[in-house]
Amino acid sequence: MEYPLLFLNPEEATVLDALTEEILPGEEGSPGASEAGVVQYIDRSLAGFLRDLQPVYRAGLIALRELSGDLGFVGLDSEARRKIVAALAESPSFAGRFFRIVREHTVQGFFGDPAYGGNRDLAGWKLVGFPGAHWGYSAEQMRPGVDAREIPLLTIEDLYARIGGGR
Repeated sequence: MEYPLLFLNPEEATVLDALTEEILPGEEGSPGASEAGVVQYIDRSLAGFLRDLQPVYRAGLIALRELSGDLGFVGLDSEARRKIVAALAESPSFAGRFFRIVREHTVQGFFGDPAYGGNRDLAGWKLVGFPGAHWGYSAEQMRPGVDAREIPLLTIEDLYARIGGGR
């Protein structure tokens, strides 16, 4: 990881990175969860406002290791990973509930403001054509059919910099 971990250890972060990449995989010209820094978002969140979920993540990663067998989730080929993810998505077990929490946090980390650790290089916003954080939009920009990709991308940090209150 090219950033300091605040809650997860390196092994946990690697496993979680592989899991989030199965949830939101990258493809040619479109980054996935890994490139967008989703695990950094999750790690920061677990060290902060989601700290109540720390035991769930630790137990969930152990359950994922047990489901993955001797190779561990990271050691599995993509087909085996997809099968585990498909089973977890439908499972009422603890591991299934853990997976659904990770899936929710993956989406948050992919599409949230980069100030929170994910959405690196605005990958999620660019994917859906979201212009980011703005104080408001002009009447022209609010017209139906306007291509929001033409509106400059701004983050929370950009807005603070504009008012002189940089972070």
